[in-house]
Amino acid sequence: MGAVRACAAILTVALAASPAWSHESSSTAPAPQIDAFDPGRSGFLLTVDGDLVIEYEVFALFARPDQQISLSSDAPIRRRGGSSQAFQRQHDLRAPERPGHHQLEFETEDGETKTLNLLVLHRADADNVQGYHLGVWPSRLYRDNENYRAPEYFAEVTEDLRDVALSPHFTLGQFLCKQADDSTPHLIVSERLIIKLERVLEAANARGWRADTFTIMSGFRTPAYNASIGNGEFSRHIYGGAADVFIDADADGRMDDLNGDDRIDRADAAALYDLVESLSSQADFAPYLGGLGEYGATSWRPPFVHIDERGWRARWGR
Repeated sequence: MGAVRACAAILTVALAASPAWSHESSSTAPAPQIDAFDPGRSGFLLTVDGDLVIEYEVFALFARPDQQISLSSDAPIRRRGGSSQAFQRQHDLRAPERPGHHQLEFETEDGETKTLNLLVLHRADADNVQGYHLGVWPSRLYRDNENYRAPEYFAEVTEDLRDVALSPHFTLGQFLCKQADDSTPHLIVSERLIIKLERVLEAANARGWRADTFTIMSGFRTPAYNASIGNGEFSRHIYGGAADVFIDADADGRMDDLNGDDRIDRADAAALYDLVESLSSQADFAPYLGGLGEYGATSWRPPFVHIDERGWRARWGR
């Protein structure tokens, strides 16, 4: 399997004043050879608690201290360094009591491997977690849906944990809230959102938009920060289930010219929107249904799309 590609977060976007930008004429020199996109799948599937199916060679799970985790595999596997050397399809684990990053590795008899980055969480205390200000979540569930239950546990993201891989192409630090705070930041991210982003990124590369990750302009937001920017009280961002993204393969802080018209504008966000929409009709994409929004550029940010995993189809921006 190819090496894990994890790009650092681009947390600040500096852009020109105009909402549309034009490219300089391209050089006549031959384009450099670009490696093919590697989706980073392993040779076996791992199902978590009978629900979440992990096909990637590296993936992160968020767990409460002492939480029981049931893993089942479509091939006999064993945990490297575990007490049992038997290859079996079912593994029952208990998360450590100590919050933080714990790495688990599994292997098949044929040598295929999968790494789980287990992130054991800290419990929030009122409107903060370990001094990091959170604010207050809505007291009721939106549409009586459990996806909108206020989270109680959060991952501490120290400097040395920002590059922990959530999946082959996304890291923990990419999803940090932009909230100004002197305390160590904490967050929560939906594992289902990570899989959805991986699926969309793979489809984008298949479309010819070569990128090793998305720029995540906004990932997790605390309710306090979400309110400060005037966003709705039930934003999926405060539940760790949404990401505002654009493609920026050359890391210049702005959306790439996806539609090839030598401009960077809302039409490029529309192209990415249409790609996500096309995936939504596929049967195997059903577990990742959610919201999709299209946004044009402003003087301070590029065009982008909102992607979430609320569990039902929602569309806006068209």
